[in-house]
Amino acid sequence: MMLVFLSTSFLLAGSQEQPPKTPPASSQGAGSSAKTAAKHGDSPGAKTGAQSATPDDAEKKISPQAAEELFRSVDEILKFASKDTALPIHQDVQRRLVNRDEVVAFVRKHMEEDEDAKRLRRSELVLKKFGLLPRDFDLQTFLIALLREQVAGYYDPQAKTVNLLDWIEPEQQKPVLAHELTHALQDQSFGLEKYMKVGDTDLGASQKEPTVQDIEDDEQSTAHQAVVEGQAMVVLLDYELAPTGQSVTDSPQIVQALKAGMLVGTADSVEYRNAPLYIKEA
Repeated sequence: MMLVFLSTSFLLAGSQEQPPKTPPASSQGAGSSAKTAAKHGDSPGAKTGAQSATPDDAEKKISPQAAEELFRSVDEILKFASKDTALPIHQDVQRRLVNRDEVVAFVRKHMEEDEDAKRLRRSELVLKKFGLLPRDFDLQTFLIALLREQVAGYYDPQAKTVNLLDWIEPEQQKPVLAHELTHALQDQSFGLEKYMKVGDTDLGASQKEPTVQDIEDDEQSTAHQAVVEGQAMVVLLDYELAPTGQSVTDSPQIVQALKAGMLVGTADSVEYRNAPLYIKEA
């Protein structure tokens, strides 16, 4: 996982269908409407937090007033995330407005350094031999194009900064902020980079037979990744559901709706929609 903690729009397919206005009395009720959860792409008739990159979108910028509103919203959403997670706010989170080219340059740089990205690239030949990827598929080129299209925001634990996007309106970015600011709170409480890096051996790159400790470290690192991203995803969903008085706890169907939506993508998420199934399910 890239330690810049990118949020991408395909996390949240179909998110803008509104859930019930009152909490369900039982496990029924949220149903398909629970797709509100969050996908920063498009659902029918609505634009959401991470609109896909089209030539027209790339030319549009939010106004200075909208940027100011977005910056102000960081503190409010940080408080929501803190209450939702019980993680304290130790300090303000720095914020920065970036354009799409800056995001792509940042992604390229970190893909060269990120161990999970390196491991996936090393697996490319094996995946092709098993038919999980087409033989002419260029994984790195695809990943960069996908992230250019789908990136919805990111937190950089090295710079202690949440990066906001200058081509997406504030209301559409706020659910992403709930996710990314959860990473900021995690970072303040236990240090994300240290937490995510368990052991020193990359099993995919090592020429030596892995030890029991190496395998345990690798499994622990994967578990830590699940904890970090899972908590941030719950906060995102709770933020979207808050106006209806619901949460993931009392509307668990949202999780299933989200899982189903992730495999579909959105109407204009061209790169994701055309991705091999293995990539969608990875």
